[in-house]
Amino acid sequence: MTTTAPAPERAQARRRATAYPVRILGSGVHEPSVLMTSTELDERYERPAGTTQARSGVASRRWAGPDESSSRMAAGALRAAAEAAGTDLSDLDALIVSSVLPEQPMPTTSVLALRELGLAGGRTEAFDINASCIGFLTALQVATVGIAAGRWDRVAVAATELASKGLNHAEVESSALFGDGAAAIVVGRSAPEDASSVLALRFATWPEGSDHCRIDAGGTRWNAVTPPPDPTAYLFRMDGRALLRQVAVHLPAFLEGLREDSGPALDEVDVVVPHQASGVGLRYLRQRTGLPPEAVVDIIGDHGNQVSASLPTALHHAISSGRLGRGQTALLLGTGAGLSIGAVLLRY
Repeated sequence: MTTTAPAPERAQARRRATAYPVRILGSGVHEPSVLMTSTELDERYERPAGTTQARSGVASRRWAGPDESSSRMAAGALRAAAEAAGTDLSDLDALIVSSVLPEQPMPTTSVLALRELGLAGGRTEAFDINASCIGFLTALQVATVGIAAGRWDRVAVAATELASKGLNHAEVESSALFGDGAAAIVVGRSAPEDASSVLALRFATWPEGSDHCRIDAGGTRWNAVTPPPDPTAYLFRMDGRALLRQVAVHLPAFLEGLREDSGPALDEVDVVVPHQASGVGLRYLRQRTGLPPEAVVDIIGDHGNQVSASLPTALHHAISSGRLGRGQTALLLGTGAGLSIGAVLLRY
């Protein structure tokens, strides 16, 4: 007689699949042209000296200049990633772009980036993903599964964000924290003799946190046709303390589940590349999660929170600085509005 495992056991068996034969071939970033220091923000918005940095842990961040659109920044990061990978952008099977605030509702930022790159039509599949601050990780998950399934051989994953366009500078918490930027990687199939692979993927969402980070207007509810009662509804709003409390409740069990999925690999991780959520969030990650504190990549002081471009920028920093070398393991870990948590454990 055939028996069927209970649903939780089936889900656990699915998560404990073998490693995905996927390798990061190269990474790149686009650094926006305008350097905005916290001292300048204090002066511009008439805050007491030192307020912006004290509230955010950010000394400076980059904001896009007048000619730096989302698609142009993505294209710059993609060119750099392709050069590092030793590949031609015309060889890409797919381009996946993560962006919370797209350049325009349609066509997608990925289509505009392809045009910016001057790539001929018909060769490369292109689409966008919006999963808040874990958009890059979600896009990497899609690329990983697609390559492992034989759908694609070579995929570019880019994140491009102009957070500066949506900040309410009357609210210090968000005004102090965010920067712009774009980052990209090219991923491909690992050879049988190649140790590089994606070891585990894990994602989860708790929608009861949906009010903690939000932009209420600009979609189908409130827009130019049906304007919101408060024009600031078009701007970003956050309750960082509430979000961090929710992360503290759910992250330990999430990491324990990832440990069960991946076995000893998580305990032996060489580098932790987190979403650069905030200075407080990074301290929590180092002090309360059991992850090796010395392994955590922290670039928030001179980048700020770059939304979904934050984590891949930190990943590029780890690779280009030599902190993450071939054969080492890296945990890419992020939190986003929702609350959503995502993790990709890989051997670089």
